[in-house]
Amino acid sequence: MKIVISNARRQGMTLLEVVLALAVFSIAALALVGTLNQIAEAASESQILLEVEQNLESLIDEYGKMPQMRELEEEIKPGSDGVAYRVKVETVKDLRNKDGRFLQDMFKITAIARWNDGGGVMELQADSMRYAGAFLPVN
Repeated sequence: MKIVISNARRQGMTLLEVVLALAVFSIAALALVGTLNQIAEAASESQILLEVEQNLESLIDEYGKMPQMRELEEEIKPGSDGVAYRVKVETVKDLRNKDGRFLQDMFKITAIARWNDGGGVMELQADSMRYAGAFLPVN
């Protein structure tokens, strides 16, 4: 009787190799899904922040173009986006230009936005200085 030993390579993969390959692929896929989720959350937060910034800028423009500037403080209740705004217009005293002269009729307009982002209360503030006579009608 003759015993034949074959050195030929085996063909195909074993079940263990297939399971290990699937495990490695699953880990990589889960990491990718987690990263994509974080990117989507960051994009959503960025969009909300952009809208709030644009609204703050609009409020400053709106209150800064009042024909008769005066001190005031107004609350704007939250809308459908859940953002509440507060606008404050106050007189600026003791403001000087580069030559040291006092600037009169200057107002500081402050707009503040507050909203809940799910993890806590967020607040964003913007302000600007305006001359009271800047938007008076010309006769």
